[in-house]
Amino acid sequence: MTNSDGAHGRETLDPVTLEVIRHGLVAAAEQMATSIERSAHSQVIREMLDYSTAVFDAEGGIVAQSTRIPMHLNSMTRALKTIIGRFPLADWQRGDVYCTNDPYSGGQHLPDIQTFSPVVVDDVPIVIAGTLGHHLDVGGRAAASYGADATEIYQEGFRIPPCRIVTAGEPNELFLPLFESNIRVPLKTVSDLRAQIAALSIGSGEVIRLAERYGAEVVLAATRALIASSERRMRGAVSKLPEGRFEAEDMVDGDGLDDEPLLVRVAVERHGDSLHVDFGGTASQTRGPINCPIASTESAVYYAVTAILDPGIAPNHGSYLPIEVVAPYGSVLNPKPPAPVVGRNVLTHRVATVVMAALGEAVPERAIAPYYGNSNVYVLSTYDDEGRANVQFEIEVGGWGGRPGLDGPDCLSAGVHNLANNPIELVENEFPLRIIRYRLRQDSGGPGRFRGGLGAERTFELLADCELSTQFDRVKFPPPGLHGGSAGAAARILVERDGEITELPGKSSGVRLSRGDRVTVLT
Repeated sequence: MTNSDGAHGRETLDPVTLEVIRHGLVAAAEQMATSIERSAHSQVIREMLDYSTAVFDAEGGIVAQSTRIPMHLNSMTRALKTIIGRFPLADWQRGDVYCTNDPYSGGQHLPDIQTFSPVVVDDVPIVIAGTLGHHLDVGGRAAASYGADATEIYQEGFRIPPCRIVTAGEPNELFLPLFESNIRVPLKTVSDLRAQIAALSIGSGEVIRLAERYGAEVVLAATRALIASSERRMRGAVSKLPEGRFEAEDMVDGDGLDDEPLLVRVAVERHGDSLHVDFGGTASQTRGPINCPIASTESAVYYAVTAILDPGIAPNHGSYLPIEVVAPYGSVLNPKPPAPVVGRNVLTHRVATVVMAALGEAVPERAIAPYYGNSNVYVLSTYDDEGRANVQFEIEVGGWGGRPGLDGPDCLSAGVHNLANNPIELVENEFPLRIIRYRLRQDSGGPGRFRGGLGAERTFELLADCELSTQFDRVKFPPPGLHGGSAGAAARILVERDGEITELPGKSSGVRLSRGDRVTVLT
């Protein structure tokens, strides 16, 4: 057994101590998550829970994470590795906070701001606490930084390169004023960022208590053992797949500008205990803002592989090591800068869909039909008489595909985003609208022996003039059936004005709406 006074902890771990430390690291991530949820100001983070927290090793690999957004986590590793490459970890001090939101430095899209702080024991950083939050607005040409007509990343918002925003507990006096001056809702956005920064100290404190009890060397040994354990388990799951090349493809409606359908194609092959996932043949990057940074592509692959092969695995850097992802540079799944990327979740969902479909060919007993397939974003915005912006950000989810022996779940947010529902009462309180109906969409699931789940139908009436932007998909190409099952219903966006109904395209920006207009979204 390891000694418990923390003074001379040995690196040799018994299983009980390892499990206690594992739960302690997960608890640190969960404590950070709870802190953010309770102190954030925007609905996006406070209610929809669009944020993530994790503990990383000194190389930037995830050791433990909270139960939040699968899409975020590999991005955090890539971003952290970029930061460490520019700011050597040996120079990090207790109370430092590093920050970025740059999709071309390992990030996702500009609304996702990442923060990292070292956990320092005896003047040595042993692990790193990290958070990622989706912010309501980070500037750019469109409210919520969600312009469906953006053609380069410079139009999408305030871009933060890897930088240090807090030094030994002292905030950078220039950063926040500069940031506040470039965003629409500074109170909510800056408050959410401060919530992320505060959570880092809570996570650090939890890990320091583990180090005081077991010794820093024992905690470090545990991080290595946990990563190695997950790697072994994933390699074991991969080894059980049959030999062969398994392929799948699906379509995206378009980028919202050129509007040509886009092909997403994947081939999955097992090589011993490793998995090769190749997106060769996928469409080239687009002019419109649905390009998917490589970190997002990888995250979607890791989620899909884990969901099909071993959903019970402890998710950390080790579980990703057996998986090789190849996405051609300059494709829609690995774009060249300065391609716009804010709507990248159109592609991340499709990546998850095709990877699960390909693996479903290898293990048909675990196959699942395609689901609603997009984080269907719509943004409402208006200004008061003083010029202050009011921004409402929503994501509409839908039904999941049927699988062997079971119908698909109705109107479920899961998969790569895993968001919570935004309460109607809060929406009506914070933005001038009234919800008329919010219900399951009748007969929207694809018919079959095991039918697809039902989508959502929401109608709201505007109580003030405003603008609407949307980032929907599955309008032209509804989710297909599997093994003879039928497709689900297509997504739709309808606007009713003076008794006349107009259907909007899935991707639109700056649509002017008037008081009394009714909008219906269907998934």
